[in-house]
Amino acid sequence: MALSEKALKAIRTDSNLRAKLMLVSSKSEYTIKRWITDNSDYLTMSKYINVIAQHTGLNESEILEHRKH
Repeated sequence: MALSEKALKAIRTDSNLRAKLMLVSSKSEYTIKRWITDNSDYLTMSKYINVIAQHTGLNESEILEHRKH
């Protein structure tokens, strides 16, 4: 699984959303930005999906997509 482009764009462009992810993860903004660039599997953990969903109003199917190998 990976984050959809819609979810990645929301995180990239919304500093408040990045701040919430930083609080949940106890990681720096640099780490969150690296995860976005890499579309890291870390961001598909339920605690991050919940934050993204609550902040953006997107549902899980809009946030996640299956990776194409």
